[in-house]
Amino acid sequence: MTPTATDLEHVRHALSSDLERSPQHYVLGGVTPAIAFAPTDPSEIAALVHAADEVGLAVAPLGARTATAVGRPLSRYDVALDLRALDRVIEYVPEDLVVTVQAGVTLTTLQTTLREHGQYLPTDPPPGDEVTVGGLLASARSGAWRGHLPAARDLILGMAVALPSGEVVHSGGRVVKNVTGFDMHRMHTGALGALGVIVEATFKLTPLPAVTRTLLLPAGDIDACGALARRVWDAGLVVRAITVLGARAAAEAMLPPAAAVLVEVAGSEASAERTLREIRALAPAAGDAPAEAWGRLRRLAAGPGATVLRIGVPPAEVETTVAALERSGLAAWAHLAAGSVMARGDVAASEIEALRALAAERGGFLQVEIASATLRQAVDPTGATERTLVEALKQQFDPRGTLNPGRWGAGL
Repeated sequence: MTPTATDLEHVRHALSSDLERSPQHYVLGGVTPAIAFAPTDPSEIAALVHAADEVGLAVAPLGARTATAVGRPLSRYDVALDLRALDRVIEYVPEDLVVTVQAGVTLTTLQTTLREHGQYLPTDPPPGDEVTVGGLLASARSGAWRGHLPAARDLILGMAVALPSGEVVHSGGRVVKNVTGFDMHRMHTGALGALGVIVEATFKLTPLPAVTRTLLLPAGDIDACGALARRVWDAGLVVRAITVLGARAAAEAMLPPAAAVLVEVAGSEASAERTLREIRALAPAAGDAPAEAWGRLRRLAAGPGATVLRIGVPPAEVETTVAALERSGLAAWAHLAAGSVMARGDVAASEIEALRALAAERGGFLQVEIASATLRQAVDPTGATERTLVEALKQQFDPRGTLNPGRWGAGL
């Protein structure tokens, strides 16, 4: 349904005219919104979302647009809400390892600020540090560090969210001991902006490791690579990532085109040197690899131009899953600690359920992380369990379906 002029004027009256932007800059999936705004304050966002809610217009919050191909396509798109002007580091207390930032701050900006004090936010989402804080939390996508380091939702101390009711609700706080509102953090993290607009977050931080090194461990076939990866994991070494690469994935990451294990060592100088010695004892053929290989894997996991799947399986099943996916023509790699297998390539809708059954046979699950709008409309990207949970929460926090309608399926 096309928004009426009266409805659009109602939304315009909620904000200053200098915050309005050209809708032509916010095309999603070939659809141009009727109106667009770039608020600079959380209260303005709440006012905008509430005004749209009052007249039944659909709002899509946007940041760096790195996750617009996650979830199902929007069923309606009337108002573009550009969050990039929420770009302030509100408070940073290095001695407490705590930072509070607005949702439009990119990880690049945040990590640069933190690095000056020898700290960082230990998360590595695809496609990389161009992701905004809002996008990081709304999509909850993870990379090779997951399982070695906390998930993004476990780093949150506090959060502020703008709701269709016009409220900006706060949970948690800016001290590590404060755990009030933990459930709200989890509810909005990974909800794809369908329950509220994340406008601010407070994180606990980690000291930067003094040394980081990347090693490539060739081990023959994929089965041998999986076994080697588990030996490294079982040794309890100071590593930040252990990834099993299929030959196709290795080639696409610009590494030698053969199955291998990629390991990132991170720690103090003494612990890193000790870990490097122990890894070379386990894998005498280990050699240095460019640190950029991790960034290439993150970009592969982000698309573009290909379907990206995430398959969760027990760690003992990662190499057989990678092998099966590579035999089907996909590039596949697995982050061992999280039991997370990534696959990239051309996948037809008819193949998704077969691959989902393959994951289930191995005690796991399959999610379509990135895909064309056509494929995301034809298949269920996430699965029924998460959708059922979102449905219940949507009725409570966004009953009129104002925020990102359709991202979780019809009516959601």
